[in-house]
Formats: sequence, structure tokens, C-alpha cells
Amino acid sequence: MKSNPVKRLYRENKPAFGTWITLCPHPRVVKIMAAAGFDFLLLEMEHTDFTLREIGTLAMLARECGIAPIVRPPGVSKPHDLTRALDAGAQGLLLPAIESADQLAEIMQAVRYHPLGNRPMNLKGPHTDYAAATPDEIIAHLNSETLIVVMIESRDAIGKLPEILQVPGIDAIMVGPDDLSQDLGIPGDLQNPMMFEAYEEIFAACRKAGTPYGLSAQSPEQAGKWLEMGVQWIPYQNDAAMVLNTARAAVPQLMSLAGRA
Repeated sequence: MKSNPVKRLYRENKPAFGTWITLCPHPRVVKIMAAAGFDFLLLEMEHTDFTLREIGTLAMLARECGIAPIVRPPGVSKPHDLTRALDAGAQGLLLPAIESADQLAEIMQAVRYHPLGNRPMNLKGPHTDYAAATPDEIIAHLNSETLIVVMIESRDAIGKLPEILQVPGIDAIMVGPDDLSQDLGIPGDLQNPMMFEAYEEIFAACRKAGTPYGLSAQSPEQAGKWLEMGVQWIPYQNDAAMVLNTARAAVPQLMSLAGRA
């Protein structure tokens, strides 16, 4: 059974870098991102029209490429939105809009096997790599290697973060800056001092609990700043941003070379 490379990095106290697939659910994109050297891929279901079948194909290839497939589900209120993604081969979940310890505790019960939870039993599938192992071995492996990253996206969630961090099984906390900015009344103003105050409050709570934390970076320079603040979970841009940013940088230069304003 495949081990989770992000889990390994965290055991070694090293940061993990990944990116998002939001544009094209094609297996070649997975291969490209793995060849680039990322540690994990976030397979986006909250803000895309990707189907579970497409997610399963991407997850299976990612596993074979040694890059951890992590799914952000369309929501967390329906347990099957979580467990079906895991059964399809995801090595972890990015849980959006977590607001309380009780909410998270229920989710943890749903996504982990006995004795840690009551996830529906399915021990032969992409998530087990069809391994010839005993049920006890499979259960122990999946409970250990499934990554759970919790998103904090509101002022209320920040206030409850110390309690949330006490729920067993959290591997990392991720700030969701866009939704957080909206909740703070400054939608999209990610450079507002209120945002950085919120970041530091979140980071301080995570440091106190000994839990890895992070947020997305849009440039290597920004990633460097996050690293200086102790961040260990860094999704870098996404596939659409990489394509668009490369095109936007090149096209004006091409036009200039041709004398086209």
C-alpha cells in the first residue's frame, strides 16, 4: 500500500509544497505536476464541475507517480462526499468551512476506520492499492496515512480554533483567505492588515498546539515569507493560474516584438 509523502515530510518536520488541479481533469496534468516535483495535488471539487470518476482517475495516477492526491470535496455535510473520494484513491481531504470542534469530530468519525471512527468498510480498492494484506494491516495503514487538512475561513472559526485543534487526527490547518476576507467584511482585499492579523492569530494557535499550518502562495517570494512564519503547508498557485500567468507574461512581449501596441 502506498504511503503518503506529505505525512512523511511532516514526520521529518519539513514543509510540503503542492498545487491545485482546477482547470483540466486530464491524467497528463497529474504527470506534469509530478514531474515538476510537487509533493501533493489538491483535486478541486468545491469550485469545479469535476466528477468523482475524473477525480478517481487523477488520484490513482497521482498515487503511482508518488504525489499525494488530496481532494477538496464539494462540502462536508454529507459523509459520502468524503468517503467516496477516499475510496476512489485520495490520500487525504482538505475540509472546507470547518466552524467548530463538534463538526470536525463528526467528520473524523466518518473518515476513519475502527477504532478511531466508523468509515464504511471497503478494503479492496484504489485506496488500498489492491494490496494482499490483512484487514488489520489495511485499517491501520489507512488510519495512519490519510491526511486531514482543516480549512479555517471565518472569524467564528478563528475564535474556536483552540477547541478545533484539540480534535484528534488533524494533520494541518489551512487558511482560506478569500472566504475569510469576505467574512471579515473586506472581500478580496488580501493585503488588508486585518488579514495578516487573522493569519498571525491562526498561526499562533497552531504553534501552541504543535499542528502544521499554512496557506497558498502565488509566487516563490511569497512562499519564502510564509516559510519565515513557520508555514509547512503551501499550495502553490493552481493549474489555471500557471497557464494564465505564463501567457500574460509572454503575449505582451510577443506583441512588442512585432510592433503591435
